[in-house]
Amino acid sequence: NPDNYATAPAGFEGLFRRYAELIAKSPNPNVRLSITEWNAQSTDWRTGLFAGGYLNVMERASDVVRMASPALFLRRVDAPAWDNAFINHDHLSWFPAPNYVVMKLYRDHFQPLRVACEAAEPLNVVATRSADGKTVVVKVVNASKESVAATLSVAEPFRASRVSAQRVAARLEDRNTLAEPRRIAPAAVPVVLRENAASLEFPPLSVTVIRLQGAGLPPKP
Repeated sequence: NPDNYATAPAGFEGLFRRYAELIAKSPNPNVRLSITEWNAQSTDWRTGLFAGGYLNVMERASDVVRMASPALFLRRVDAPAWDNAFINHDHLSWFPAPNYVVMKLYRDHFQPLRVACEAAEPLNVVATRSADGKTVVVKVVNASKESVAATLSVAEPFRASRVSAQRVAARLEDRNTLAEPRRIAPAAVPVVLRENAASLEFPPLSVTVIRLQGAGLPPKP
């Protein structure tokens, strides 16, 4: 149900943790989860918020969730059902649904290693770093209907020298179309770095990716 865009990710996170406990106690503790056909049944901004929250949840649960694939991948716009595809097209052109927009934003800033991260509700946050230790990425979903002010503080030994951010935000009913394929799209967000911290306002119904460049973390193979 796309109306559960804000609450469903947390429910799945609890489910994944229960599965992890069952697997750990099972005769084969090396079993891992493959999540197939995840998505919300919509192509408005609700599906983008759900995608961001769910991707964060799966990344936090990556010790047990090792593979995931969404559905639908591709849909012609005059098809009679399953209107939730990432890529939507006619015979001439295409547009990305919000789930595609958010997933591509995450992919563009992908880093392979998780780092510890603490955040207060209602923000859904996950942090990762590069293998060379020079990049930290923080992905923040505010699926609430209130703006949230927060300060991103980075602990030693990482010392940030540059910061940038991109955000996708829209009204729940907004959507991309063949006529307006970039109505929902990432936009750069001004952010200032001061003493290894950056203060940001996370608007309601938004997905934000913050990228910090610096040094101090040990390389990992």
